[in-house]
This record gives sequence, C-alpha cells and structure tokens, in this order.
Amino acid sequence: RDIRQIKETANRAAGLTRQLLAFSRRQTLRPQVLQLSEALSDLQILLRRVVGEKNELEVRHGRDLWFIKADITQFEQVIINLVVNARDAMPATGGRVQIRTRNVLMKECATVADETLPSADYVLIEVEDNGGGIPPEVREKIFEPFFTTKEIGQGLGLGLAISTSIARDFGGSLSATNVSGGGAQFTLTLVRAEVTSATPS
Repeated sequence: RDIRQIKETANRAAGLTRQLLAFSRRQTLRPQVLQLSEALSDLQILLRRVVGEKNELEVRHGRDLWFIKADITQFEQVIINLVVNARDAMPATGGRVQIRTRNVLMKECATVADETLPSADYVLIEVEDNGGGIPPEVREKIFEPFFTTKEIGQGLGLGLAISTSIARDFGGSLSATNVSGGGAQFTLTLVRAEVTSATPS
C-alpha cells in the first residue's frame, strides 16, 4: 500500500511538472497545418474513454471545414482539457458532451469570437456539457492559474489556464458561456490557415 501511494504521488508530481512547463511555455512548439475533422477523429477513442461509461460523447462537424495551424500535441491537450472539464461537470447519473465544429466568416466573427481578436476567418470548436453550468462567482476566475473548484488532489487548476495560453499562441482564444437549459459551453476559436498547393501537411 505504501509503495502504491508513493507511485501515485510521483505520478501526480510528474503531471504537475509537465503542466507547469506547458504553462511557462518551455515546451517547443511545432505548428503544422491540420485538417480539423481528421485531428478530432484520431482523438475520439481517447475522448470516449475520458468521458466515461455513464456519459455520452457526440461529435458534429460543420461542412467543408477550413484548415488550422497548430501544434498537434498541444491542440489535443486543449481538447482533452475541455472534455475532462465537461465530464467533471456532469451529474452522477451521467450526461452528454457535445463537440461541434464550424467555420466563421470574417464578417461574422464579431458576433462569435473574442472581441480582442482581429477581424479574420476563424474555425470554432465548441465543447458543450449539460451539467450545472458555471456559477457567476466562478466565471470570472475559471481561466486563472491554480483556480479550481475541485477537491484537494483532484485538480491542479491549470487545465483551462494552459488551454487559454495555447489558444493565444496560435492566434485564437478560449471563452466560456452558460447555455440555456443548463450546462456550459467552451468555445475554442482558431484562425483559418492559408493553404496552397505548396503548403506541407
């Protein structure tokens, strides 16, 4: 039992170290042009394990999605962080996590994207749950480093802060809203990548 506890503590320490390195931007970025539906398809098996047996995962893609440019490892980290966050918001009886993707034209971006982002074409990834939503007193703090509503030992409070930092690194943003009927929606906004026949994949 003591050895198992030592191993679990070491694993938590290793995880904290990785997240701190990511948050301090000490990791090397390798941005590449990504086809969004393919990137999410490759991740779906893992995501279904993340949500657990009691919860349902639904993925819906918009038509003719544009390409994005991002580090695939860090992009996957953001999506996993958002799905974990959605899973943890679910009632004990289970719920549903939806991942939706769509294009947003430049003329429409002001209505859906962060107001600090420049006018451009964007691709949105929305992760929505049907949990209890985000309390008003929490909403202003959820993207702050080390802020967490989870019990001690269950969360470090770095997932959303790191995800926000990664989104900004790739010229995008991460925002959160409550949805009518209960639940929360996190919107990852990433700028459209200009793709030519000479662009490496």
